[in-house]
Amino acid sequence: FPSGSVRMVPVSSTDMDRLQDISIHIPSFLKVGPERVTLSSVFTDWCSKYENFPVYQDDTWVVTYPKSGTTWTQELVWCLINDPKSPEAKLELKKRFPFFEFDSLISLDLDTTDIRKDDPMCPGNTWHIVQNLSAPRTIKSHLPKELLPKQIWQVKPKIVYVCRDPRDVCVSYYYHYIREHGYKNTFNHFVQLLLDDIMVYTPFWQHILNFWKMRHEDHILFLRYEDMKKDLAAVVRQVAAFLGRDVNEEQVSWLTHHCSFEEMSKNPAVNYETLRMAPTQEAKEIKFMRKGKVGDWRNHLTKEQQKAFKQWTLKYLQGTDFPYYQDYE
Repeated sequence: FPSGSVRMVPVSSTDMDRLQDISIHIPSFLKVGPERVTLSSVFTDWCSKYENFPVYQDDTWVVTYPKSGTTWTQELVWCLINDPKSPEAKLELKKRFPFFEFDSLISLDLDTTDIRKDDPMCPGNTWHIVQNLSAPRTIKSHLPKELLPKQIWQVKPKIVYVCRDPRDVCVSYYYHYIREHGYKNTFNHFVQLLLDDIMVYTPFWQHILNFWKMRHEDHILFLRYEDMKKDLAAVVRQVAAFLGRDVNEEQVSWLTHHCSFEEMSKNPAVNYETLRMAPTQEAKEIKFMRKGKVGDWRNHLTKEQQKAFKQWTLKYLQGTDFPYYQDYE
């Protein structure tokens, strides 16, 4: 069934069986658009709003597949555009750099008893924040290229896209779903959902490759999580230049420290510890900013899972010029 110009179909009954216990917040799932992106069925209520959302030249969007360094990049971008020592900088990131499509990921029937009324995680709050942002606006999204607002490709605001090794994404996403969605199935089950392009926001590789193909366009900056970990100061300068912000070495040093994992993990404005109660006891023991490491997949993936990731990766990257994440022994 169509919603605006976007076609949607329910996931197959087999896939629905595999997805039924991944989230206490999502009632059912759809395959959306020509690339059949897996999203919550709630997306039908929001698709037209997102598709026709007005975009402005001075917007800055951070777009990623989930768990690819999104929050890290948001804080860096916000601090380069705004005064990082202002009172506004202490506001929760979800209020000053909202998650564009968040309302489409949760059921309107979500129990909000234990959630603050101003929490962006309350249904409808994020859309209100997005609509009332002051210019220059900073907006985050995990939507793939095809589902972002149509005006993005006409107006061409700045877009910072970040990718990350899918093996580390998978591990981080797994813990995220335990923490935020009450996921109770096995890690192996989660791995297969990602590799089979059934997990929310998959297909993974199309998400990355569609932006990789546009990386030379003036309004798009393509970054890698691993490069941010390797030399954050260099990335600070790179992002500042892309955004047209002049920064001196003292500012670069301050931003590098402020945006370090150690500092962000204890910063209540960005570590999400102030937002909503965790759904399970196990979830309460997991931090939103858990490790932030490169290569943590080696501590989680079995030999069989590593082999499956290799076959999956090489299948999608065959014939492309994308050079990363193919370091399989």
